[in-house]
Amino acid sequence: MGEIFLYTCFTVSCLALCGIFNKGLFFKKEKRVIDKNHVNEQSFQNYAKFYGEFVPSDENFDEKLSKIYSLIHKQHIMDIKKIAEMSMCSVPECILKIRYLKNKRYLEDYYIDTVHLKLLPCEENDQKLIEKYKPFIYGSHLQINEIANVINNKNYLSIQELREEVYQEIKYLYDKGLINGIRLDTIDREIIYYSVEKRKVSSDKESVHCPNCGALNDVDIKGKVRCGYCQSIIRGRENLEEGF
Repeated sequence: MGEIFLYTCFTVSCLALCGIFNKGLFFKKEKRVIDKNHVNEQSFQNYAKFYGEFVPSDENFDEKLSKIYSLIHKQHIMDIKKIAEMSMCSVPECILKIRYLKNKRYLEDYYIDTVHLKLLPCEENDQKLIEKYKPFIYGSHLQINEIANVINNKNYLSIQELREEVYQEIKYLYDKGLINGIRLDTIDREIIYYSVEKRKVSSDKESVHCPNCGALNDVDIKGKVRCGYCQSIIRGRENLEEGF
């Protein structure tokens, strides 16, 4: 009887410990929630503007973004049209928000198939390319020629050949939407970095919400511009004139 009692106690204790352990794992897995100090509507509008998109203010922004994140990250829904419908977004709006979440590292390196409206897992070869260029792009913000100067030249290419290879591989990843937070100037072969561009904004500029549609626009504090989304007049805080 004593042995049975001890065995029973040991078994119950093990199960209890496993329960605690699994619960810890569960919370560890699920604890990632969107940090609104890091991911918010103003940040999203700045991101959209970097890619030439002007988006109006939306009182349901947080709810929509959280829904998109949950549908992809937790429910593993890969149908963009379905994600858009369930999050009450248009398809273009949904795609832009997915790209934004990818840029903020809340989603994996999915390939966004805008033709068939599907999210596809990153292929193995593509993932290898991403890992190859991550240190130079995400870490150091280098340009094509700078990357070619420091990357491992395992095939002993000439510097011109190596620069061409670097450019073509980065362009391939960029065209598939697998590199976040950059624009690629295919004429000058220059990488334009979102984080770098933000730091370049001079002190006499400010981001102002359009009084008509809410879209975020950059305007000189003493100047005025037309909203890129609805063409309404937006004035800097030191410009009190009426009209143009």
